Formats: sequence, C-alpha cells, structure tokens
Amino acid sequence: MTYTNFDRHTNMSGETLSEIGSIIRETHFEGGFNLVNMLYGLYDGYLYEELLPLAKTKLETSLYQRIENVVNIVSKYPKI
Repeated sequence: MTYTNFDRHTNMSGETLSEIGSIIRETHFEGGFNLVNMLYGLYDGYLYEELLPLAKTKLETSLYQRIENVVNIVSKYPKI
C-alpha cells in the first residue's frame, strides 16, 4: 500500500478526529477490514492512496463523500 505521512498531532483538529471516529463506526461492518484499517491509519498520520478508491466501491455515496471530505482536509497537511 502506498501512503503519505503527516503529523496528526500538530495538524488535525478535534472536529476531524471526531468525524473519522464517526465514519469508522458507520463503516465497521460494511467496509471490510482493509477500509477500516486505512481509516484508523489517519489517527496515526498515514493517508493511504487506496482509501478513496476502495471506499467508493464499498460504501454508499453519502458515507463516501464524508471520507472524501476528510481526505481533502488531511491531504493539505504538510508531509513528513
């Protein structure tokens, strides 16, 4: 899996953290292990390139769009 690293502790707001947690709870049974694992990776500062394509194939549109919003936020963080 290809990924970029970012400093979650410096850049991520509480609102984004809460949204990731909410998405994880909602995708836990639908998305499968790989998708949920990639979402948990955001907590550790990993943004996987495969996250959005996988989410698009596994999830309903509204949940996918929420993940897309989080990825848009996270992708603007400085890379380490």
